[in-house]
Amino acid sequence: FQRQQKMGQKPTKEPGKKGKRSSQAPHSPTAESSPVLNNEVTKKLQEGSHFDQVEVNKLYETFMSLSNGGKTPLDKETFTKGLGKLEACGLKNIDDSPFVDRLFTLLDTDNSGSIDLQEFVSGLSLLCKGTIEEKLALSFKAYDLDGSGTITKDELALMFKSAWISGFRALSASHGNEELSREDLEEFSEEMATLFADQAFDTLDSNGDGCLSFEEFKEFAMAEPKITATLNGFKKEVSITFW
Repeated sequence: FQRQQKMGQKPTKEPGKKGKRSSQAPHSPTAESSPVLNNEVTKKLQEGSHFDQVEVNKLYETFMSLSNGGKTPLDKETFTKGLGKLEACGLKNIDDSPFVDRLFTLLDTDNSGSIDLQEFVSGLSLLCKGTIEEKLALSFKAYDLDGSGTITKDELALMFKSAWISGFRALSASHGNEELSREDLEEFSEEMATLFADQAFDTLDSNGDGCLSFEEFKEFAMAEPKITATLNGFKKEVSITFW
């Protein structure tokens, strides 16, 4: 199996009340006016991540923006809609990766259905500044859809399929292709993903038990595998691990 495949509106003064200060209570924190983290909380977040104080404060502002100043739970729908804001935190091109649907689950470590500030900072720390081993472990979890501790051929194929689809979608968005239907995209991506998964298992499943352990997956992931989607003469490489 080849390791790199080609393939808030500004307040206005009311008439007759010029110069008077509003007696209303301050609004809840927003992305524009989030309260500054105190030193104790900042230190705790730093200790659980690879970020420095400036980066932690930036992540806090982003978290508050995504969660409407902390008033809206950061559930999967809210998180997915705000993925573009994560680029400012160092998470590049996540929309064009096969991990969009898995990212929320990976960050929601307590399976509560929402991501809190600690999970947000710690998770992005692994993605943006994690060690090789940490990123490999996170990639393994992304593929291990049922959390069994191993990766089946079907799980591998599903992630490969997501990679193909994300590649073609990126190409369609940038170069356009009216002839590529959703059905054609799904069918082609599934065929290629199945073929790739078969090839991968022939090479990587060293003990022949029908699933990949972390060590077996690590051999695959360390080669920085990619697929290359091609559309109308244009190419898009998609990494299929976080590493």
